[in-house]
Amino acid sequence: MTSSGWVCHYTIPAVTLLGAANAPPPIVTLSPTLPPSATAPRPAAPNSAEASRQARLIANCADAGWMSLCLPQDRREARRLKDAATASAALRTQVSHLLSENRCPEAVKTALAAGDMPLAREAREFCTP
Repeated sequence: MTSSGWVCHYTIPAVTLLGAANAPPPIVTLSPTLPPSATAPRPAAPNSAEASRQARLIANCADAGWMSLCLPQDRREARRLKDAATASAALRTQVSHLLSENRCPEAVKTALAAGDMPLAREAREFCTP
């Protein structure tokens, strides 16, 4: 207690989630010795562990209120990942619409113009008999 009122100091512990993509809820391990995560943006999900981490981050921190246990850097990363996922889903919808109209060259060009090489490959494979 200070002269101006109560002061509370709380440090959020580092949390490590262990589990697989289609497994039951992960085991939560609190470890105060873990270093804080890097502030640099992480690359796209190269494996299922990273993809599941990003999905959890989006679900827990993208639209979290002020009382959630998300760090500011986690909130920023979650919002960035959510925006990227929304843009990717919109692009996939647009390419799928073009493929449904049998406009294969336009679908591939749309995916390439957006810089989504895997989607362009999928569209090209879909068009080849």
